[in-house]
Amino acid sequence: MKARNLSRYVFLVLALFLLSISSRADDPVEALVTKLQEKYHSMEALKADFVQTYQSKRFSAQQMSEKGVVYMKKGGFMRWEYREPEKKFFISDGLMYFYYVPADKQVVKSPVDKDVNQQSPALFLAGRGDFVKDFKAQWADPRPGSNLVKLIPVKTQPDFEYLVVQVDPVRNLILRLLVVDSLENKTEYQFTDIQENPPLPANFFVFQAPPGTDVIFQGRGEENH
Repeated sequence: MKARNLSRYVFLVLALFLLSISSRADDPVEALVTKLQEKYHSMEALKADFVQTYQSKRFSAQQMSEKGVVYMKKGGFMRWEYREPEKKFFISDGLMYFYYVPADKQVVKSPVDKDVNQQSPALFLAGRGDFVKDFKAQWADPRPGSNLVKLIPVKTQPDFEYLVVQVDPVRNLILRLLVVDSLENKTEYQFTDIQENPPLPANFFVFQAPPGTDVIFQGRGEENH
């Protein structure tokens, strides 16, 4: 190979290599978020074990952890069954939220406000919202293989400043979700044993208060028994 041709060949290879690096730097995060959105949009239901940890910015030394099982279904249906350290339930039937603590014999019932709650982090896992349209995505950790994505909402949200998600690059499922609010308080969810489209009964997300349970209704800033 002549020197001139060799130089052209080396330049071509180098150009293609630099182009591929540029593409990997600009496109993968968007591609990953697009796959994430496609996965949660296509799933009808989900079941997973979870560990929820809350850390206050003011009291950074203190951490609160809870664990249980979560079920979600497209349309905003959710059932969080907390099993440790205290048994409690957080359920949404798509129209109402129910927060029930058996030991207190009390359930708090409140309507789902779609204008306010549409971009609740939990509801994205239940098939509402759009990871691509509703967020600006960037790497939370630029190191190769981290798959940590920072999601900044396009519109200001009352409940959080930004999210950080760890994505399984094979199954395109969220393994970890970090929610950071305006005061820098952090709530983290870690998901394991994730099952896609588990069979769930038709009335699985319907809450019926046991006899003797005090029902408190909260809505529009009011609280009524």
